[in-house]
Amino acid sequence: MPIQRNEAAQDVLSKLLKEHGLTGESRLYREAERSTLVATGAPGRYRLAANPRPSESVVDVYGPGYLVQAELMGPGLAFAESASPNWQETMELRALRAGRHEPPSGETDRIEVEVRLEDILRQGGLMYPVESVTVERVWYFTLPQGPVEVQAASPTA
Repeated sequence: MPIQRNEAAQDVLSKLLKEHGLTGESRLYREAERSTLVATGAPGRYRLAANPRPSESVVDVYGPGYLVQAELMGPGLAFAESASPNWQETMELRALRAGRHEPPSGETDRIEVEVRLEDILRQGGLMYPVESVTVERVWYFTLPQGPVEVQAASPTA
């Protein structure tokens, strides 16, 4: 059963969705380490836990509009509007890995997953624009009920 948001939060959320052409059927994407995915029993479908200490910088569109750390908004996950590899990595992280001769992200045990926007919003969480990612339009979602169901992204995503 969906959790209800207060009227003011719902108004802001509805405005965000409309301004960005998003609907409940919109698909969003992120990379996940296979070790963080919990199988659901259905092929290619998993549960992905909310990050309790997210590092994204988000705009508090439900408050004064300041840039804040997503951690202050609550546990959740960030998803991009298109399947773009490595969008979560900062330039600093890429440089650090290159300096340590660590394998590029594409060579680690990661998988691109997708989620239907409605499956995230059904938890009653909120959506925030992510400002710490510049290569892709990315949204941070609080997940009050914890994990969200995702599926392996199709290769044509």
